[in-house]
Amino acid sequence: MTDIKLKHVLLLAAAIPLAASAQTELTYTEAKTLYANKTKKEVSIHDPSVVYDQGSGRYYIFGSHRGCAYSTDMQNWTSSSFTWQQGTNNNAGNDVAFVTPAVTAVKKGGATVALPAFNAMDWSKRSDASYDINGNMWAPDVIWNPTMNKWCQYLSINGDAWHSSIILLTADNITGPYLYQGPVVTCGFYDTSHSYKETDLEIVLGEQSALPSRYNVGTKWGERWPHTIDPNVFFDEEGKLWLCYGSWSGGIWMLELDEETGLRDYDVEYPSVNGSSNGVTSDPYFGKKIAGGYYVSGEGPYIEHIGNWYYLFVSYGFFSPDGGYEMRVFRSDKPDGPYKDSKGKSAIFTSYAMNYGKNGDTRGGKLMGAYNGWGFQTVGECAQGHNSAITTEDGRAFLVCHTKFNDGTAGHQVRAHQLFTNSDGWLVASPFRYNGEMVTDADIASAQPFTAAELAGTYKLLIHKYGMDYANYEEVTPIEITLSEDGKITGGKTGTWTITEGTGYISLVLGGIKYNGVVTEEVMDGKTVHTVSLSASAPSTGTSVWAYKMSPKYDLAWQLNNQTEPLVNKQNVMRDIDLYSMDLKAGNVKMTWTSSNEDVISPYGKYNPTGLQENTYVDLSVRLETPGWYWEKSYTVNAYSEANALPTADWQSGMVAYYGFNDDDLADAFDSSRKASLLKKGTNKVPTLSDDDPLRTGNYVHLTFGANGNESYVAMPNPLLGQELANGATISFWVKRADNNSWDALFGLTDGTARLYMTGNTYIGYNDGNAENNNWIDINHPNDVVATTLGTGTWHLVTLVFTKSSVTMYVDSKKTNFSKWNGVMDGKTVTTATGFDYSLLLDLLSSSAEICLGKGSFWGSPDAMFDDFIVYNRALSISEVMALGRMETRVFDFYGWATGIDVVTTSQPHDPASSVYYDLQGRRLSGRPTRGLYIKDHKIFKVDK
Repeated sequence: MTDIKLKHVLLLAAAIPLAASAQTELTYTEAKTLYANKTKKEVSIHDPSVVYDQGSGRYYIFGSHRGCAYSTDMQNWTSSSFTWQQGTNNNAGNDVAFVTPAVTAVKKGGATVALPAFNAMDWSKRSDASYDINGNMWAPDVIWNPTMNKWCQYLSINGDAWHSSIILLTADNITGPYLYQGPVVTCGFYDTSHSYKETDLEIVLGEQSALPSRYNVGTKWGERWPHTIDPNVFFDEEGKLWLCYGSWSGGIWMLELDEETGLRDYDVEYPSVNGSSNGVTSDPYFGKKIAGGYYVSGEGPYIEHIGNWYYLFVSYGFFSPDGGYEMRVFRSDKPDGPYKDSKGKSAIFTSYAMNYGKNGDTRGGKLMGAYNGWGFQTVGECAQGHNSAITTEDGRAFLVCHTKFNDGTAGHQVRAHQLFTNSDGWLVASPFRYNGEMVTDADIASAQPFTAAELAGTYKLLIHKYGMDYANYEEVTPIEITLSEDGKITGGKTGTWTITEGTGYISLVLGGIKYNGVVTEEVMDGKTVHTVSLSASAPSTGTSVWAYKMSPKYDLAWQLNNQTEPLVNKQNVMRDIDLYSMDLKAGNVKMTWTSSNEDVISPYGKYNPTGLQENTYVDLSVRLETPGWYWEKSYTVNAYSEANALPTADWQSGMVAYYGFNDDDLADAFDSSRKASLLKKGTNKVPTLSDDDPLRTGNYVHLTFGANGNESYVAMPNPLLGQELANGATISFWVKRADNNSWDALFGLTDGTARLYMTGNTYIGYNDGNAENNNWIDINHPNDVVATTLGTGTWHLVTLVFTKSSVTMYVDSKKTNFSKWNGVMDGKTVTTATGFDYSLLLDLLSSSAEICLGKGSFWGSPDAMFDDFIVYNRALSISEVMALGRMETRVFDFYGWATGIDVVTTSQPHDPASSVYYDLQGRRLSGRPTRGLYIKDHKIFKVDK
């Protein structure tokens, strides 16, 4: 027998080609047209059940409250509708459509027996004065029955206190009109107002003098017996017709249906197993339990035969965005079970257990959960569930569900993901929505889509874990991992990976957990960018992972279309150019810069005019590469001579301290008795020194994150201690933040009572610590302002200028515009820049014994790097700040300028004919100087490398 719902031809887009392997140039023009924005026509159908109509070539989805839509490509949906029939009325209202069944008799044991005239709406509403049928037509499932030659719609008519039923309606056309045929199964017949005599119970059990005691449980019905809603009807591989149904309450149950009527097959009998207890697993009327029980959550069951197995999908939790709703999957080799998960756990519960949320039971494979930041996603998706599934004639399978959003609303939309079968026979869902891909399970089993070299690279990884704190809208977000060609995994998770040769089956070991999955080429959501995508599940845990990287050509095109070139041809250069700032670091693009004169401009863009007598042209070239593709460009720039590059404004006077972190003592260049100390509190780590950044000259210091009392920090004797500071003060330093920590101190100081600090949010805080008359000011407090001026992963020059009437911040020589002030001064609330006495900040700057990096706020230390800490005993003007910025963004020997000792390195060119060095005893050196002090051109030089 051919089941139209299961077997059909899917009319979809052409197959996606694999990435090119030859070394080919990609131009800007081609990159701009390689991919495009892609939007889908969305619909909001709750509890979507999908079916294929071969006559129209459309997929239809039916949902609660008469929701209906169709699509020809499983991507773009158009809202539709269907009608009810009642008598000769082909557009009957909801209030009359379920009153009088068309079927009046059924067969049992070869005999014809009367079927009660079950009024489904009255059954549900009679004990609920406020009942409205319009909100109680739940979760229909539609199927084509070739024996009846009818479209059969199985619909839940929901009522209060389990007074619900599943009914059958039929139509000649998929959009109706649907005529009410009769009840299929009913529940809630435990009270006098809902007599079992009105149902088909006695057709099943025979005439009863009273309601059997096992059903007479009153309002505790849901602890034992099913709620007859959420139908799923399917033909098995032998052509038998089945009904799977239930929601929470006594679990998920199954009945065999009569293929000729679509109603219950009254000749199939079910034994009573534990029928007098809540552990009942079989019942003559309700059939066979296959999942849930004991009022454990679980609804929207759906069974689909894919490959060699019947898969049972159940949605656990509440369907609200914060309700913990998520799909779990079990499988069996028989349509009616037993259904188990990959760990061997039965889908049936033997006692109550919380099975969703933060401490939920981990039964059932988790296909996906709440996630955000995936691909081009900007709004988190959550509460995916009440799904259906469908298979195509070529063996592809699709999951169709509704999703909600972490946007403060209860809005929802339909989602379709392709399903794949891994090497263990377990289902995994495609990392992105279905976008026209044509890959089948047979393709995965018979062909390897990528070589190990093509699979290697950096991926975004999502781990769909159990135990989500949905009540607080927890989402999983991507981390990065790198798959190396030799089978290793590094990054946010470490482990190994292998691909089964000649197939698309891939295995990942992440954090000691093995995930088995598939690798395919897939198109991202929102843009037609192709990816290498991985989807896998862990048989030992049931969790799933998704991973992707852009395919090589698209990876390079994305870089080209979004990069900002850091220079233009023929530009003048008098400061560093961060050449690698154009690297988006979003994919696997290799970037290489070269320089025709590395002594003047390094391949990283470090500008060194030292000794340069005249302006000089330098050629800079960049090459971008991904496997099989490249782009390159050359520029010629005019590097200014040392004299021409000097600023005219006064950046020198008033400088009283310079910490470059380059000498062994970490001494202040102006006073070698003042030495920086690398310290820690609690269990944190002492800051480390590194010299591996090509845009820094010498060492920089790296702090690690730590909470208050557990800081990693640098303490420096305060050169302003005891000074009047009548002309203000200035503090400047380089910082490179590793994360978006808004609270922990970049810079801070305290005299034991008052404190002053600055954080990565460009937040400046001062508090005098006076318990009786507390004066304080917060500028750009993170609770009021989210500042992005100090971005992460990039060096920024921060300059703070303090006067008696203001505090001003410059980032990269540009003034930061503060937007929020909040404080108290002499008992008065401060809400503007002018309402505070900033001389208090100068008083603290002159009374604190030390200045710190990474310490001083009320919170802790950030993960950040620092260099070139400079202190002035005067306030710099804006032109002077810019002049300092010019000197800070080039090779310049601040140490030599401050001490009169020039620092050179042995890596600089050495021409014995023109560069003659003497030791301090006046003896001429015959070769390159080593570490130490020397005399050259009547000046003392310090060689530090």
